[in-house]
Amino acid sequence: MSVHVAAAELALPEPRPVPVEELTAAPVGPVPFNWLAPTGRLEQALTVWGRGHLAEVPAGLSFDVLLVPADLGRNVLARVGATGVRPGPVVLGPAGAEFIVRPDSAADWCAPGSTVLRSGSLVLLPPPTALVPETVAGRGWLVPPVHRAPSAPPGAGVPSAASLLEPFLEAVQAASEKA
Repeated sequence: MSVHVAAAELALPEPRPVPVEELTAAPVGPVPFNWLAPTGRLEQALTVWGRGHLAEVPAGLSFDVLLVPADLGRNVLARVGATGVRPGPVVLGPAGAEFIVRPDSAADWCAPGSTVLRSGSLVLLPPPTALVPETVAGRGWLVPPVHRAPSAPPGAGVPSAASLLEPFLEAVQAASEKA
């Protein structure tokens, strides 16, 4: 399933990939990564993305990451869309789907079949142009970051983990009923 199909199913606006030539370490204008800026790695990320590589960014500083199996992650996305909650950025990688959520919102997360990445764990973020099925080193965006105004507060466009819990548990239940 492509991100364009997923966006249509979730009633999300069509993502606007950022052309690589717009990704530079020069003074940063409006970019969709206000949740990334507080890590202090935004400039580095823009530089490596401009070269077509993955950016290493630590979780737990300005965002948390919920890791779930890929198939379950796709089911969660469909269910989140049905609730009207915007899912926020989601990376698909070899280990599964990585939901980027507000910092400290996953501290009490306890749900079967999922993991919260520890604070300081490096997350490999693909360039914004790597939309699944296109990937960089096997990683691409299922749901790319959405552009926000530079004045938007850090974390704008990134949901809390709590807003994903019910759709996640429903997806787990549906998967167990299929088995």
